[in-house]
Amino acid sequence: MKTIARLPLSQLEADETHVEAFKALGHLSRLQVFFYLVRTGREVPVGEIQAAVEIPGPTLSHHLDALRRAGLVESRKEERYVYYSVQRETATTLARLLTACC
Repeated sequence: MKTIARLPLSQLEADETHVEAFKALGHLSRLQVFFYLVRTGREVPVGEIQAAVEIPGPTLSHHLDALRRAGLVESRKEERYVYYSVQRETATTLARLLTACC
């Protein structure tokens, strides 16, 4: 994903990485997971995400992988736990792209 978070609004342009990120958010469950991570503002273990959004484990794993591949979240493994957090720069860039065209 391009680093465009600091560009003036007049110079913002979308590219394929942005399209992939918006596609990933085009599913209600992934959008709910993403919003939950944004609201928490911290690294969250998978079990906590699952309890909050009430999605079965294998399905949640699939959605988290799609969000990760789209550059929207990042993960970190510690012992047997996996923690997820929002990739802030990507989220900021997408928000700026949306507001630049309005």
